[in-house]
Amino acid sequence: MTQPKRGMDWKRALSTSLFVVLVALLAWYVYENRADMARLLALSAGDVTLMLALALGGCVMNCVYHRLILSTYHIPLDAVDWMGVTFVANAMAYVLPMRADLVFSAAYYKRTKGLAYVKSVSMAAGNIVFGVVFALAQMFVSLLLTGMLDGTWSGVLWLLWAVGTLAVAGFIAFSLLVQGRGARVLDRVKLLGDVVRGFNALLKNRWLLWRLLACLVVNNAVQLSLYMACFGAIGMPVTVYQALFYNSVSWIATVVSIVPGNIGIKEAVMGAATSLTGALFQNGVAVSLLQRVAVSYTHLRAHETGRNLVCRLLLEKKKDERTRRQVNTCRLYTSPSPRDYA
Repeated sequence: MTQPKRGMDWKRALSTSLFVVLVALLAWYVYENRADMARLLALSAGDVTLMLALALGGCVMNCVYHRLILSTYHIPLDAVDWMGVTFVANAMAYVLPMRADLVFSAAYYKRTKGLAYVKSVSMAAGNIVFGVVFALAQMFVSLLLTGMLDGTWSGVLWLLWAVGTLAVAGFIAFSLLVQGRGARVLDRVKLLGDVVRGFNALLKNRWLLWRLLACLVVNNAVQLSLYMACFGAIGMPVTVYQALFYNSVSWIATVVSIVPGNIGIKEAVMGAATSLTGALFQNGVAVSLLQRVAVSYTHLRAHETGRNLVCRLLLEKKKDERTRRQVNTCRLYTSPSPRDYA
């Protein structure tokens, strides 16, 4: 029991240290490029309203996506369970690293609905692979349209896409081959086991797969519009297929949450993406910050409506379980009375 705690402390300390360094570097970069970043403070009311509305729409679609996944377990759900929990989990993702939002959601459903912790985490982890495949497909369409319509064929971007596609294809092949035959490997590496089991379960459930695909299409259309609004707000309008590329890159940059919200990492990736497409690095950083503020604001504000309900239900369930455990213990150690034999 002592060793896992040390490991967790080490991971938390490393993530916190990296978070401080990245925030400091990001603050330094913003200060050095304050002339360009000043555009973020001169946004019109119309731009702000549009970005917040699109960010809220994306948040709602994320809740719907979450609801579809939970529907496979046939557990009773109300708005607090599938929308309130998602609001709180999304807010947690901005302040806690290592996908702590998935851990919170799994703990909530285990305590309030009796859903096995492994099932919840595995399905959520498996959906990450599905999301990466979708993002790579979007990137392919974007690069193809950019070459055909603009005459720009970036060898570096195509190479990066090919490497990502081969990596995902290798993982899919591994997950299919190891199913039923590599249980020891999956048990040894818990994270890998959760992702493989969740992804394989998703492939078997065609009903869920097609509905999640439809939900992803709608959600990405909203996110696509949000990025177009962000680029337009800083005076750099982009086409639909260019925004499609930036949206895909942004999503992939946040798959593995090393630090809370991957702050600094996502901004650097977006800056590199804009540089590779012929724009300025600082434009990518500015758009990433603008999108981050819009999305995080809606998540943090929206979760306040469900935070009290979610936390209260979680605590009440914990209290009820403790009371039930005490009653069962009393019954176990209390000798029967003569009335019991009557």
